[in-house]
Amino acid sequence: MPTVEKRLPRTVLTEEEARRILEAPEMGGVIGLRDRAILETLYATGIRASELSNLTPFDVDVEEKTLRILLGKGRKDRHVPLTHAAAAAIEAYLTKGRPKLLGRAARLLFLSRRGGRMNRWALTCLVHRSAEAAGVEKRVACHTFRHSVATHLLRGGADIRHIQALLGHGSLSTTERYTRVELSDLKEVVHRAHPRGR
Repeated sequence: MPTVEKRLPRTVLTEEEARRILEAPEMGGVIGLRDRAILETLYATGIRASELSNLTPFDVDVEEKTLRILLGKGRKDRHVPLTHAAAAAIEAYLTKGRPKLLGRAARLLFLSRRGGRMNRWALTCLVHRSAEAAGVEKRVACHTFRHSVATHLLRGGADIRHIQALLGHGSLSTTERYTRVELSDLKEVVHRAHPRGR
């Protein structure tokens, strides 16, 4: 059977759009601290929503700025670095926000208003709400951050194998889908800048 071409990521945020979404939550309250920590974690690590909802406080080391991800495809553990902003947001949430949300899911890192699990639907709503508040008109979901961080790292010169390790892809070919997103950028540059591209 012929191999089916995998579709390219449909929505990728610009760096400016990502920044606006990350800064959208109101930081005065418990929920704002939680939402900012979740968004920063999504953008820093490219973590899947299912992986994020299963994190525990023991999986994060804000001093070392690392995150241990236990679940995912292939059920392999992986350790990934956190950005300074993500580590700071998680630390603020852990000290000022999470203690006020403790409930029946106390073993989990990110808790709902009632102290329960932040499931995929709740995370999707949080991302949609933040994108709307930031004035981003693209259709944004948790997975959008995964595509966006890979694309932004590639544009910044990161090696594709490092991106593979960050995202927890078992195969390099899965990660290579993101390089094809960059082909459109290259075509635009050639069209604009090459003497015979116009």
